[in-house]
Amino acid sequence: MELCRSETRARVSETIKLCLPFADTPEGRVLMEEQLYSILIQMLTYMQVGSRKMRKDRQREGIDAAMANGVRFGRKQKYIAEDYIDIYKRLENGEIDKNTARSEIGASVNTFARMYKELKQSGAI
Repeated sequence: MELCRSETRARVSETIKLCLPFADTPEGRVLMEEQLYSILIQMLTYMQVGSRKMRKDRQREGIDAAMANGVRFGRKQKYIAEDYIDIYKRLENGEIDKNTARSEIGASVNTFARMYKELKQSGAI
């Protein structure tokens, strides 16, 4: 096995000497090493880009399949009082203020504002 490797190395070095005579000099070796490293980096970069694209495609396929099966992504909605439409109607009528309505519903300020906006847009209140 070692004999085969040494013969292969000898043949490769002879081929390089014949094809690239400047490579036999120290300056030529440095230049050739730089070119080889540059080619290697370009190949690895190309492979990495292809790998990233393939990973993104697989991820997209998985997300699409999950959504087709009815999987819901994101945070789960907080439990809100069941009578929130009545509370919003009382707020609209001026019976209670926003802070009282928010505390009765049990929502944060931002959640209350978002729900209020969604209910107004949907026409529920």
